[in-house]
Amino acid sequence: MEITEIYFLPPLAIARLGASDTPLDCFVWDTDKSIHGANRTIIQPAVTLRVMADGSLRPFVPNAIQFRDGALLRPVAPFFELWATTNSGAGIEDKPLTTSLLRRFGANLSSVEYTITVANRKAQRRTGSAACAYIARQSVQGNDHERKPLSAYSPHNARTEPLVTRDRPIPLGHFQVIRPIKRKAMNVDLSALRVRFTPAKGKVYGPRTAIAGPASPLPPGQALDPLTVGGRLHEIVPEDNRILNPHTKWSKYIMDADKQEDPQPSDSYDGANVGNNRSWGVVDDSCDGIIEAQVAIRGARFVATARVLSSCPDFAPDRRPLNSLADDLADRDLESVQINPQDRSQIAQTQAEIADLFARAFETASLINLDSNRYRALSENATKRRNRPQVNFDSMTGKDKPPADLTADLFPSAPDPNDSDLPYSDVAHFRHGELSDIEIMLDLFSQNATRVRKIIRPPFGRFRQLKKRPHPRSKPSADFRDPRVARDQLHDMRMPPYMRDSDLLPLSITRRQYEALIKLLSLTAVGKGQIRREGPTIERIREILERRAQLPENKRQGRGEGEWQSDADRKQSAQRNRAKPPGRAARKPQGRSRR
Repeated sequence: MEITEIYFLPPLAIARLGASDTPLDCFVWDTDKSIHGANRTIIQPAVTLRVMADGSLRPFVPNAIQFRDGALLRPVAPFFELWATTNSGAGIEDKPLTTSLLRRFGANLSSVEYTITVANRKAQRRTGSAACAYIARQSVQGNDHERKPLSAYSPHNARTEPLVTRDRPIPLGHFQVIRPIKRKAMNVDLSALRVRFTPAKGKVYGPRTAIAGPASPLPPGQALDPLTVGGRLHEIVPEDNRILNPHTKWSKYIMDADKQEDPQPSDSYDGANVGNNRSWGVVDDSCDGIIEAQVAIRGARFVATARVLSSCPDFAPDRRPLNSLADDLADRDLESVQINPQDRSQIAQTQAEIADLFARAFETASLINLDSNRYRALSENATKRRNRPQVNFDSMTGKDKPPADLTADLFPSAPDPNDSDLPYSDVAHFRHGELSDIEIMLDLFSQNATRVRKIIRPPFGRFRQLKKRPHPRSKPSADFRDPRVARDQLHDMRMPPYMRDSDLLPLSITRRQYEALIKLLSLTAVGKGQIRREGPTIERIREILERRAQLPENKRQGRGEGEWQSDADRKQSAQRNRAKPPGRAARKPQGRSRR
């Protein structure tokens, strides 16, 4: 047997910032199957790995999820496992890289070296100066199980000013090589090679001048008014964290300056939309980086890498986003969804995937203020054009019918934005709540397929679909959007409504999701002389009736034993019967029974 490669699982993980010294326990998404749960998404505790004082692990399942210790949020600190692909001649196998597997090849923990490099380059991205980035790096042997701090400072040469000096670094978290032990507990192999990244505490840092500032927006020359939004005065950075160099390009940066490329949105930094938009020179302790493992075996060196990111806490862990990183990766790497009309399992799988998308739309709707999003998005359109769907404040009102239906009946004209009520948010929660049920969703698809096509915003096209030089006022395509076409840049009521993408343009579902949805619509739509395509409930009833039709006539009259049971149910029932002590079920009581 030989090792052909090593790799990390997971290859990418997101850590969450938190100031508590205790990391968050593990949990997984589940559905609430209780009588009042309505199959909504919930979180359940799962097997959690606790790092002991000697660096080894103890698995356990917590009774409940605790997100805070007092006022301090618990961080999410992901583990990374090393795996190996082996070839024994009889076949290729993937397995965890354990201490016993290392010994089998004449290696040990000292044959392993880990290197982690994490950095924050946000200020560098804006200023174009590498001296405004700050980087931490640690190299650790496989038999060193102490927790290593990741202290970041700015690289620079003699002629540049560093943002973060080496004597006053910014902590970006910790890195630890876990001590493997030859034991298995709760189905976890504790002898596998693992490392852990613990993110920073979620603090901000700035120069000595970052004391207090007004809330944005506050145009130049406008005085602070306590009755307006700009009247609030905030502490920019706590005194102990005013450690940055005030003489760098970052403290002089102003967005949208000449001969300058700004990331979008260009105003997402402290100091934007206040006065002359000059940066306050503030940064945070989020980061991303690479973990590398090098394993020396029989004179050969094997290398594995993984990506780690740290981000803000997730304040709604039981609500899934409409679009996730996994969706983006699937859209990039996987083939389009194929549906064979004769393949029931393929149809059921696509139905479940699109139903899950609609369920996530409901969960997203429960988190956003649709009324505020609508007002902001239509204000940004800055146009009085009239078309379908509307791109002005007639959007999602009676003047937007069709494609608007429920909101068109409820709101003949746009509600007053100064009202304290949130009518659009309430309607969105109601409408998406019912559509998160797969049968109701399929009913909508079968009866209103044409309308559904019109109210789903298509994603941006692939490069092969785009014209070389489209006119900005070209008529948009019905199947994809072009970011150079003016109409495709405007917000309207198409789903998801009034939400921004990362470049401020209207958000859409991914290309892969959109194509799967359109194919399912075509398959589900009911035309003349057609019947509705079976959903999971009808499919289940059909299976039972088919199974019943195959029974002998004498068993069809009543409910024969096992007649309505699935194969899995019958196996469980048989196992329970075999588990009963012999003779106990047939034993009859002798004499008077006890009371």
